[in-house]
Amino acid sequence: MADEEKIRERIEVRVSQGEFLAGMLHVAARGSANAQQNYIDRLSEIATAVRGMLEANGLIGTLTYRPESYWKQLAGTSIAFLDGGVASIDLPSAAPIGIRVGSYIVTPGEPDPQKREQFNIELSMVDDLYSDDAAIYDDDFSDIAKLRDAARIISETSAAWHLANRGDSPDLILLHGPLINPAAPYGLDYFPGYGLEACGALLNEPTWRGQDEERQFVALYLELLNRLKLSGKAVAGVVERSIGKDPVVMRRVLDLLLTKEIIKKSEARDLLANLALYALNDAALLDVVLQAGEYIGPISVPRQGPENKWPEVWKPWIRMYPNAFTTYLKPTDLAMPFRVEMFDDVANHLQLLDLILHTSRLLPSYGFPVGLDIVDKYAKVPEWMSRGIRGQHQIVLLKKALASGDPRALTFAKRVLASKGRDWFFRPNA
Repeated sequence: MADEEKIRERIEVRVSQGEFLAGMLHVAARGSANAQQNYIDRLSEIATAVRGMLEANGLIGTLTYRPESYWKQLAGTSIAFLDGGVASIDLPSAAPIGIRVGSYIVTPGEPDPQKREQFNIELSMVDDLYSDDAAIYDDDFSDIAKLRDAARIISETSAAWHLANRGDSPDLILLHGPLINPAAPYGLDYFPGYGLEACGALLNEPTWRGQDEERQFVALYLELLNRLKLSGKAVAGVVERSIGKDPVVMRRVLDLLLTKEIIKKSEARDLLANLALYALNDAALLDVVLQAGEYIGPISVPRQGPENKWPEVWKPWIRMYPNAFTTYLKPTDLAMPFRVEMFDDVANHLQLLDLILHTSRLLPSYGFPVGLDIVDKYAKVPEWMSRGIRGQHQIVLLKKALASGDPRALTFAKRVLASKGRDWFFRPNA
């Protein structure tokens, strides 16, 4: 079957599953009536043109799924899967934080069950965001969600570094999520630095005494990424769902072809305009361009966004951030491709991609590395634990209010104990 026919067939299947509903609605709002009627035809033309361009320039690779020989070949290789879990605790009077990064390490072919699979908590951070001893952050900040996000991101990278640096470190490390995150959102004015205790834990150096600037997220995260990169370990981040609208990888591909004068500026401009018109990000486009076992690139992608959006004070630091060596891998015909990020000097990216492909096809009707799904469930903080922490905070608050003898403190404590978030009974009528 010709590429165009295969692509059209995949598009029709995805449309029937509702995958391109957002794109069709986008066209309905902005495009002409003719464009709406010929949605599948136009999408087929775009995807066929993109596949032709990628194939002509050697930008589509293929991995062969060979489970019987592959797992024998991998015998004795230790593989670590990492993910972080965050406690969901919402209290009006406090900002408790609980983060833990779990690892699932497996060695195929190991006959001893105790050594074959291991579950560990590699790093945990439990405190109040505004504690007196500044165990995590050394000051407060208005956006609690951003503080938690920053703590989770840096904890996951730290745990990967701890694993890569230890004596019996695994051969391959897969992280659930991006390997390199944008740092600029956490370089805002007054964004607090990490306390010395937290920095010591993250860097695995209890006696570390960095300056205020070095304890800020942008600087500390860069230090951890550089250490992880210099470890020489094969590390990859695997992103299950790419929800951004911008086709970042395709932009980089077009930039590369423009630099080599393989395509014209008008061709690149027209293709990007069509991707915008049909609301196609990298994952949606490559879902119908790639076949099972195929991947694009990999290609070096700056993950820090446009420089004009960086905080001025952190620009010199952000310029030093490594690029993400990025590809999209489609494990099966029915599964969406997922993004894989590595360091841009990785020497054995095919070994990592082979592992990701084979662990994605271990279970029927599944299309993501199963080890990452296992560690996701292991690291997740259960709701019963979050409820228990919330209850203990409420008890402490009530005891302190009673001990104070202040009627206002007692009234406040009662309101906190009775608080259940937004209540639909008290919403205004339409």
